[in-house]
Amino acid sequence: MQLKKSAIGLSLLATLALLFGGWFLYQKMEIEEPIRAEIGQMQSATLHDFHVSKDSIQIDLKVTHPEEFPAEYRSLVSQAEKIAGNKQVTIAVANQSETMTDIWERGQFVFTEAMELRQYSRIPSLVEEWKNTNQLDEATALMDDANVYVYLKKGTEDFFAILPRSEAKEVTARG
Repeated sequence: MQLKKSAIGLSLLATLALLFGGWFLYQKMEIEEPIRAEIGQMQSATLHDFHVSKDSIQIDLKVTHPEEFPAEYRSLVSQAEKIAGNKQVTIAVANQSETMTDIWERGQFVFTEAMELRQYSRIPSLVEEWKNTNQLDEATALMDDANVYVYLKKGTEDFFAILPRSEAKEVTARG
């Protein structure tokens, strides 16, 4: 009788190890590694942090070349969503120094107004004004069909923001 209990216990333990080991291996080989490889090909950003859970994938990037980032970002979002299946993919940017974040927050009112009123042509002049007022080394604003990208830099401190454009009532070129 004692031998049967231990055989059942060992069998159960082996089954559980195989089940959870297979799930862990699947997560690692079919989700995490392909996304890491996609990020590794990026010239404009490096991986800062990466977390895969049951329902979501969190990717934190450090932007190194802000001018090239928007094109690679769109590609990464597309590929990560294909790989993730039904998991929610969140991509965040780690370029958020405290000093640059303060500058960003002080200018939020006029920037948000331009975004809400869809006056995107005002954004480059707003960013240029921030550059001059705060004596920044670099301040750029880029835009694509889905987002506005803002980069602020002074010395070694920088800030990068990805702001989704509102698609409601917005005219976009097709073709």
